[in-house]
Amino acid sequence: MDADFVIIGGGIAGVSAAATLAALGSVVVVEREPVLGHHASGRSAALYEPRYGAAAVVGLSLAGGNWFRASGLLSPRGFMIVGGRGDEDIFARDIAAMDLRRVSVAEAQGIVPVLNAQSVVEAALADHAWDIDTDLMLQGYAREARALGAKIITGAEVTRIAREGAGWRVVTAQGDYSAAVVVNAAGAWGDVVAKLGGVKPIGLTPKRRSIGLVPVDNL
Repeated sequence: MDADFVIIGGGIAGVSAAATLAALGSVVVVEREPVLGHHASGRSAALYEPRYGAAAVVGLSLAGGNWFRASGLLSPRGFMIVGGRGDEDIFARDIAAMDLRRVSVAEAQGIVPVLNAQSVVEAALADHAWDIDTDLMLQGYAREARALGAKIITGAEVTRIAREGAGWRVVTAQGDYSAAVVVNAAGAWGDVVAKLGGVKPIGLTPKRRSIGLVPVDNL
């Protein structure tokens, strides 16, 4: 076999898995795009707010807290939520869930001057939210994986996955790779990869998304 593990997907999930698995055996990462982290991993809001999200996500975020704080990947940011009339119940739930601090609308406007006091009736802050340097994290895992012998191959769209003896053969635009274990780390394209391997999809759908960064001092 070419490797113990073939990992499909070069986002943060695939590359971090490579860095971990490379200590246990030989690893090949195949990524469809010409660069790592081209999709969601490179377009994330990149905020470490450990209490945001579904219960499973919160659990993982809290469990990784010590690692993140010691990693050098974080820088202070904070975040704010605002609510209008009729949002009182969900606003209160968010404050409790994320351990936020209520502030006056005037204080919120002092931080974000474009807030409209006629629409915003309550606000809250999280001082414990941090920016994540996602590129530094991704490239750090890639260096770690390569240092342990992992091969990372870009421009390698997977076109076929088939059983081969006790393992698998993964056919890509850059060649074929056989492995005992295939890791599906294709993110939003996870169902596409699953179907290639004969695995029932779970309903993942790739969608476009974007983020706007607005210099509020200039508005």
